[in-house]
Amino acid sequence: MTDDIRDDLAYVKALAEEGRDTPLVGGVYYVLWGSLIALASAFVYAQALKLVDVGGLGWYVPWIAVFVIGWAASIALGRRTGAKPGAATLGNRTAGAVWFAVGVFMTGFWFTLMIVHDNFISLGVPPNFLFSLMFPIGFGLYGVAFYATAAAGRLSWLKWCAVAAWICSALALSLMATAHQLLVGAIGSLVCVVLPGLIMMRGEPSEVV
Repeated sequence: MTDDIRDDLAYVKALAEEGRDTPLVGGVYYVLWGSLIALASAFVYAQALKLVDVGGLGWYVPWIAVFVIGWAASIALGRRTGAKPGAATLGNRTAGAVWFAVGVFMTGFWFTLMIVHDNFISLGVPPNFLFSLMFPIGFGLYGVAFYATAAAGRLSWLKWCAVAAWICSALALSLMATAHQLLVGAIGSLVCVVLPGLIMMRGEPSEVV
């Protein structure tokens, strides 16, 4: 048995004796990714409304930056987050695995669209239209991940975050191929991802026990 697992077992035992559940320790990732996506969405939305002029900077550059910065920062934060008390518990490992899978899928899906998005022009699909699927699918997966996280961490309030994410998914779907979908993406990322992340961070243990 490793020292980390032994420490986590002692920590969980202490929580059980106090009648509390092991807190989830992944809030920082919610804040990181939610903030990056919200900023990119707001920036591209401003571009679409011609509120900012970035010259030859393509609309896709902010999204590439989101994935590069997001994954680099996530890797850098991994060691610190993994050292927190309770990080090795089943609830935290389950929640982490679910969100990691969502991140991998959305990253792969976006870069695949970069390659194939104009392959369907002959079928009447406008170039770049398929990128409009990102927010409906993304928020839909957020909802599934939040629901699984709520079960893993026994945090029933996260189920409301799942509901909010599904509402954003429906709104984004109804606004496909319009600039306003980006506004839904920005606001939804702040409300559905950043805010829960901040709440979770407040409940995280800050010292090794």
